[in-house]
Amino acid sequence: MTRLNRVNNTENSELKLSQKLALGSGFFCLLFLEKACEILAIPFYQMTLGVDPFLFSITLTIPIIFSAFLAPWVGKLSDNCTSKFGRRRPFIFVSAWLSASLFGLMWMVPEHWSTDNQLLYFFVISLLFYAAASFYSVPLTSLSYEITKDAHQRIKVMETNSYFIKLASMSNQWLYPLATLTIFSSTFVGIKAVGWFTAIFVIGIIGMLPALYVKENSVEPINHPHNNFTVVENVKSIMQSHLMRLVFVIIFIQLGIGAYAAKMDYYVLVYYMFDGNISDGAVWKAVLSMGYAIIAAIYIPIVSWFSRRIGKLATLKIIFIMTAIGGGAKWFIYTPGVQWLILLDPILCSAIWTSMTIIIPALVAQASDQDHQTHKISRQGGFASVYQWVVALSIIFALLASGMSLNIIGFDASLANAQSSNALLSMKLILSLGTIIPSMLAVFLLNKYQKSHKDT
Repeated sequence: MTRLNRVNNTENSELKLSQKLALGSGFFCLLFLEKACEILAIPFYQMTLGVDPFLFSITLTIPIIFSAFLAPWVGKLSDNCTSKFGRRRPFIFVSAWLSASLFGLMWMVPEHWSTDNQLLYFFVISLLFYAAASFYSVPLTSLSYEITKDAHQRIKVMETNSYFIKLASMSNQWLYPLATLTIFSSTFVGIKAVGWFTAIFVIGIIGMLPALYVKENSVEPINHPHNNFTVVENVKSIMQSHLMRLVFVIIFIQLGIGAYAAKMDYYVLVYYMFDGNISDGAVWKAVLSMGYAIIAAIYIPIVSWFSRRIGKLATLKIIFIMTAIGGGAKWFIYTPGVQWLILLDPILCSAIWTSMTIIIPALVAQASDQDHQTHKISRQGGFASVYQWVVALSIIFALLASGMSLNIIGFDASLANAQSSNALLSMKLILSLGTIIPSMLAVFLLNKYQKSHKDT
């Protein structure tokens, strides 16, 4: 028998602060799920243990590829879930604790093992970890789309999520510096302690809060014909949206090409500004990340206001122009002996990351609403999964491109502070031009889209 939609009476009223905070806590956890593995692994496995950059990038990439292709199936499972606890919350609760357990195990690699065996251990556990994380990220993202149908409230929800994301950004870059504190007998011991603390308190406890406190507004009919779509048919249908195709290109430009260039800042800091001192470079990388998080948080209400005032796409265009200017400034900002100058970097370039957590999710949710009007069924899980898929593929590109580039330019971790001048120069060029070029490409595409579509 077909089940009718049951819509919460408060769907179009002001959302309670407790619900916004609970949802935001999930996005705090989500950033750790997406970033903490890489943040701890790069200085530990690559810079400290001296693993080959490209081999290490492959090890990081394969689990993300697996989780990316798993995401559409997770979205379909979540969309069709008929649990009495809702479509999203059971997945969020279980996957939070499963991901926490795997994250803690990721750093239990024995110290006496060979580097190859340590890397193999990391690969196997991270593969399971990213798979479990997919069962968290897709339902959580779907929940953020459907928590309200009101466009202005949705922007406010994305604002709240963004504050939590920026708070996580201020925190996660300190994981490795904490692991190297003298209170630990060795870096291996520090990594294990920091890893399990992050697992239990951030991923487990904080991560389960949306499942406990966020109410789901509706239950879709389980016998609707579109529920019989295969995963491939779902993806093809979603990709027919002109707005979604634009969003996907923008995501790849920023999270793929732009993030690839941004990854060079760590190497520029360590090997160009601090002459191969990993500890000092890691501390200043954390300072830079905090600067990005703080300035990006300041940009949140500004980006939100402009999005509502002049439109989301027009706001994105302005932000990309500012980012291109920041890319040019990077060449002069990263100069040895004037470390505090790097804080100009987030002032010019952090607004684009704010837009990735406010404007882009709002555009995906809007495309999901348009799909609901066309097909008469809510497929937020499908849209969230395809969104996560494109994000993951963009991250994969950034990882592989950075690893390949480091090998091509002649970077060698074993050389420490004796890197070639050509390698150091290439790092700076990638950091600067890799920010300018994709930003101007995004402006060109946004202009082209706005000429043929009404501003969004």
